[in-house]
Amino acid sequence: MSKKFLIIDSRPYGLYSIFLHTVDNIKWALDNNYIPVVRWGPGRRDPNRGRAGAIEATRAKNASLVKDKNNFLTNDTPPSRNNTPGLKHCQCLYWSDSGWNGSHNIWEYYYEPLNEHTVEEAERSEHDVSDIFMVGELDDDPSNKFLIADIHRYEPLALWNLLGTDAEKQHRQNVYEVIEKNIKVKQTILDKVNDFYDKHFDDDVLAVHVRGTDKKLEYPHKALPLEAYLSAIEERLAIKDTKIFVASDNNEAIMEMVKRFGKKRMIAMPAVRMNKYFSPDPICLTSATGPKHGEECLMESLLLARCNHIICTDSNVAAGALYMNPNSTVTYLNRIYGK
Repeated sequence: MSKKFLIIDSRPYGLYSIFLHTVDNIKWALDNNYIPVVRWGPGRRDPNRGRAGAIEATRAKNASLVKDKNNFLTNDTPPSRNNTPGLKHCQCLYWSDSGWNGSHNIWEYYYEPLNEHTVEEAERSEHDVSDIFMVGELDDDPSNKFLIADIHRYEPLALWNLLGTDAEKQHRQNVYEVIEKNIKVKQTILDKVNDFYDKHFDDDVLAVHVRGTDKKLEYPHKALPLEAYLSAIEERLAIKDTKIFVASDNNEAIMEMVKRFGKKRMIAMPAVRMNKYFSPDPICLTSATGPKHGEECLMESLLLARCNHIICTDSNVAAGALYMNPNSTVTYLNRIYGK
């Protein structure tokens, strides 16, 4: 009996938000005798819209009231609000009509295909389509979860609850293994990362990821003052004097670090960024987004993952780096500052 395909699509959110649900979907597919292929086609803005039992589950704060655990994207799925004109749902924020890196498949702008099967083959065969996390049960038991702590609300990432606990190391290792066994970054991008690393990095560099812009609107973890990052850096430098690699969505954060710690100590990739820490929109929701921005985001996370210690908040880019290097240590600022 032939296997069924799982076609993995996108949603209108940041690169590592959709990357992480893709990792989740790969694990779900392999655990359930599906063949995963990644298309990163249009997906839902709100995956709970029209989902049986979702409204009742929200009101009662009881995930078990949800009737549709897998929540596949189907022809019966209601159209997304604020959908991409001409489409039922929302185009990936990194899509370009002209493609990127020799591909018109958005996943393959950045990554190699997962296997020998093509999207076209999957579309012609028996398949389901997913654009959201699926691994786990509709309950509060963390032991059956993988990447997401609640597959009704689709938040938070399990990582942020597990950091600093006895379960952290195994959790990060489990996710790392799915990534390592199934996902390969395009060699052209790895070559750029290696070149930048060889030119600018020493053996031990402190990594800092600063998530600003619309982070201030997120609930319950809102943006921290920039001084929180600066103080954390000073504490780490008091332990070991190193260079600092900073990845950020805004230039203000980087300039403040240059002022405090000096230009010679700081490492930052050339990239498109917003000007202010509290700019109202992230880059991916402005006209500056597109394939190149996605590649820059990927490269920054790969460089963060090459460092032994990272200072961060609950950002998906930082989470990606922590999963790609399960042995790095972390200063998790949300826990320190209670946000």
